[in-house]
Amino acid sequence: MRWGDRLYRLFLVWYACGIVLVGFQLLPPWLEWANVVFLMLAGAIGASFLWEAYGRRGVIATVSIFIGTIAVEYVGATYSFIFGSYDYTNQFGLTLFGVPIAIGFAWLAVIGCTHALALRFVSGNRPLLSASVGALLAVVLDLVIDPVAYVAKQYWIWEETSIYYNVPLQNFLGWFVVAFVIHFILFMFPVRKASSERKAVSLFFLLEAMFLFIALMEKLYLAFFLGLLLTLFIFLKWRRLT
Repeated sequence: MRWGDRLYRLFLVWYACGIVLVGFQLLPPWLEWANVVFLMLAGAIGASFLWEAYGRRGVIATVSIFIGTIAVEYVGATYSFIFGSYDYTNQFGLTLFGVPIAIGFAWLAVIGCTHALALRFVSGNRPLLSASVGALLAVVLDLVIDPVAYVAKQYWIWEETSIYYNVPLQNFLGWFVVAFVIHFILFMFPVRKASSERKAVSLFFLLEAMFLFIALMEKLYLAFFLGLLLTLFIFLKWRRLT
């Protein structure tokens, strides 16, 4: 069994435990570090797809995405730029310049899984369209992630108000822009067929399913139904193409 298969199986075990412990609020405070490990595993799956699809460039991209998104989040949290005005709490473990390192892994997971889907959705060499699709898929994830992370778990605190759980609409624009830039740069290079593509695609739906479940349990009904409808559309589109 390849290391990628072992990693994916470990992620599935961690995922199943997380669904129960986090979804039903059974996670004890001393086990909060498990959330960081979960994001590290998810990020590793996203990274492994990029490595296989882009070879050496994928390794460089992984390091660049991790460091670059930490830097972007630092600018965003420090200067209220890009995403809006927000502050991280102390629930996300080790930080780098005030930004939890788990955020870098989270971005690797988001970029990896949405890149795999965008490759399937857009045929031919059309980096502008492919990057736009990848960025929109990232925003779909965040439409559920942010209400759960803020309202239910308070991993970060928004200092502004909006019609959508007081998550600034600028945040979703920021997600689109950051994801678009990363996707566009990647799509400028030739991509190889990757056996890990299906694992990366499943990562998208597993992440969305987990946050949808938590949103439902926390009575975040708008986020749940909006995310559910968009995810069903994406899933049906992917099924038709496969």
